[in-house]
Amino acid sequence: MRSALFLNGDCEDFESVDLEDYDLIIAVDGGAKRFLKAGLVPDLFVGDGDSLDESDLNELKALGCEVLLFPKEKDEIDTELALRKAIERGAKEIDIFCWMGERLDMLLALMYLMGSFNVKITAKSRKLIVGVVSTEVELEANPNEKWSIIPIAGDAYGVTLKGFKYEIANKNMPCDHPYGVSNIAILPRVKISVERGKVAYFRWLKEPS
Repeated sequence: MRSALFLNGDCEDFESVDLEDYDLIIAVDGGAKRFLKAGLVPDLFVGDGDSLDESDLNELKALGCEVLLFPKEKDEIDTELALRKAIERGAKEIDIFCWMGERLDMLLALMYLMGSFNVKITAKSRKLIVGVVSTEVELEANPNEKWSIIPIAGDAYGVTLKGFKYEIANKNMPCDHPYGVSNIAILPRVKISVERGKVAYFRWLKEPS
């Protein structure tokens, strides 16, 4: 089962996402505004409502969207609550959209959350795709694309990179020496594996400025 989460960050590509590819569409708090503006209805709303007006919530309910409203004062951010709900309902693959923005604290929190569940979670935009690896993955790439592979939540051990200009085999990646930044894909498929720990990969679909 595939689920898509729409957050309240920058989102130039909202209308280009094919919602038919997903079994469960979740609007995360302010992300619901994009659906209302486009005349679309998500399957589920998850959030504390601090980025919406009460009229927005009432409209979602009237349109048939299931609304799960949480207290504003809580220990979880809305994205965590939405991820947990998606997984509770059977999602094995989750794509996150509208996640970029000025809140670097939220971006860092998202990276940690993406590596905290035993399902495939990917953050996507037109410019950048981000994922977290704790075992081994083979991923699509385009030759000459810029990729960065960075340890998160501690050092990563036994890291192997294949299909890149700078390949490594069973090498450790300490957090205080992020040498995996700005690698280059040279094959249409790349492999990233980790024996212990986690790494985040950043696949730049468009060259960053």
